[in-house]
Amino acid sequence: MSEIGVALSLPDVANQEDLRQIPIPRVGVRGVQLPVQIANSDGSAFHTIASVDFAVSLQPNKKGTHMSRLMQILDETSRAPLTLHELQRMLDRARDALDADQAEVTMRFKYFLRKHAPVTGATGWLDADAEWVVMLENGTCTRLVRVNVPVKSLCPCSKQIALYGAHNQRAYIRAEIELLPSTREPDMEELCRLLEEQGSSPLYPVLKRPDEKHVTESAYDNAKFVEDMLRDSVLALRRLPGIRRFKVECESIESIHNHNAFAATEEWLSPL
Repeated sequence: MSEIGVALSLPDVANQEDLRQIPIPRVGVRGVQLPVQIANSDGSAFHTIASVDFAVSLQPNKKGTHMSRLMQILDETSRAPLTLHELQRMLDRARDALDADQAEVTMRFKYFLRKHAPVTGATGWLDADAEWVVMLENGTCTRLVRVNVPVKSLCPCSKQIALYGAHNQRAYIRAEIELLPSTREPDMEELCRLLEEQGSSPLYPVLKRPDEKHVTESAYDNAKFVEDMLRDSVLALRRLPGIRRFKVECESIESIHNHNAFAATEEWLSPL
């Protein structure tokens, strides 16, 4: 008997009827590691590794879903540059293939910014954490873009009261953006650079002595509390087109405390 014949003769346990009649809103695969291409707005693609969670809903009368079909759909979708629209089409395929009412995917990946030192121009890669989430539920599609960008912060209070400088440290600006239905995802590089501009100074992977002097002095001239970074980030995000809602959080990894400082807010720009 051929392999296809053997497969057809095997029992499909997952497709058997379940008498408990309990619907499951999310069942699927988590932590799938994939090489992917992220489509850029200029038509190019950025190559990275993604960790993917992929799930569908399960009808109350079905015993299980077919996880292998989710993996096949992921493999086929990841062969071309990805956009949020392509992920939405992937969810439509999964719902059709598995007779599901709902589907969702979360894709976490590193996005790398090519950085040039401010004085010498020395180059290197700065990494930022990124995440795309697409959910199909009750006839609506929700699309989220999340980024976590490292920056430098310098304390305005320390600057005012200290005779010999001011404490400064690494900080992070994290944003979650919910897009309107007709909006294309923002260019990831532009979004990361927009957020890093809201710190006291951007970070650079390579700094020669003239660059280090420039960065420390620039941060000193641009001292910011986490509250300042948060408010400046809100003003910057408000200018982005096609946003329904955003969350933003700024966290300072304090250099003179054994705790961190943070500020966070959420804002709706367009009603449901």
